Amino acid sequence: MSMRTRRHAPVAVVLLALACASPAFGQKVTTVTDLTAQEVLVALANPATARAVGDAIALTTAIEIATAPLATSSGGFVVKLDPTTGLLARTTTTFGPAFFERALTSGEGKVSVGASFSSTSYDKLSGFSLSALPVGSVTATTKTASGTATANLDISSQTLAMSGIVGVTENFDIGVVVPMVSVKLSGTSSLIDGNGTLARLAETNTVFSGIGDVAGIAKFRVARFKGPELPDPGGIAVVLTMRLPTGDRDNLRGLGVTRALVSAVASGGRGRLRFHGSGGFDYWSDSVDATGSPGETVSVRHQFQYAGGVEVEAAPKVTLLVEFLGQQILGGGQVVLGPVTPGTGTSGITSTQSLVASSDGISKALLVPGVKVNLIGKMLLSLNAIVTLKNNGLHATVTPVVGINLTL
Repeated sequence: MSMRTRRHAPVAVVLLALACASPAFGQKVTTVTDLTAQEVLVALANPATARAVGDAIALTTAIEIATAPLATSSGGFVVKLDPTTGLLARTTTTFGPAFFERALTSGEGKVSVGASFSSTSYDKLSGFSLSALPVGSVTATTKTASGTATANLDISSQTLAMSGIVGVTENFDIGVVVPMVSVKLSGTSSLIDGNGTLARLAETNTVFSGIGDVAGIAKFRVARFKGPELPDPGGIAVVLTMRLPTGDRDNLRGLGVTRALVSAVASGGRGRLRFHGSGGFDYWSDSVDATGSPGETVSVRHQFQYAGGVEVEAAPKVTLLVEFLGQQILGGGQVVLGPVTPGTGTSGITSTQSLVASSDGISKALLVPGVKVNLIGKMLLSLNAIVTLKNNGLHATVTPVVGINLTL
């Protein structure tokens, strides 16, 4: 038997053993409770396959939740003393971006606070639907020895992100974003043999809530474009975003590593039209690992990120905007269903398949249209939708986001 055959044999053995389970086991229901979120996913997969399936789903879920964009903590109102009138005046015509930074800083002593809420119902895992997810299968010379494992999963998350930012100097801001995350896992898994007999069924309906990975933000404006000082003509800034491992990795609320995203930001524009763009590299202090194919480990580490957007002053108290985000997560995270070559024994198995994490990285492209409305004073209401254009990890088609921001 070759090394590759020996490495994949455990998957075939587990699938075969369960496919040949006694018919008396057919209607038994195993309720999965009192476990971490990762253990729940492993338990849902184990009625049919090895641990690798649960690990793969847990990995891509944690990556998606932890790398989803957070609403920007930058204040929508930035005011400065106009030397020609002696009065405070806004330095821009728009209320700024919704999720990504612009070069404009708050100004010394200026403070803004905000909160945003997003609710995501995931419907795709790589190229697979979470409904009737094909976690594994065995083809054999007999119907009893054959089997197909499926899962019907409902995975959702809700995030309340509370933020604050203060201007330390005219060109330097610091801020913090504290996400509170709730992850819900519900669904069933089953293994059905070639005769149509249900061999085993597991189910769960659990919620895991708590703090996510806290973000610390520092922005330094390094250059100002030439033009009239009011409104702001734009400029260039460097932004450092530190994500701390405060979220529970086992419950999918964080990645368990420290991340440092260093970005260059440019923004500008004239009149009612403004633009902003950024690009950077996100360094992870360690890899995020998961079981891949038997005998292999998938290690995900680092990402590239780039973003851009346009803001339009539709009315003095209304800003329309559209933003784009691209991400490339390195080292793995995609989930694949691949063929596994069984051994040459007398079991009658001719082929097997298993759902596992692969070493292919995750590519994401998101479009974010939205609107900001000045409700009263210096308070803004933000309404946005995160639309998935491309994501070969776990993802939802559309995620609604509502936020509020107050400049003090």
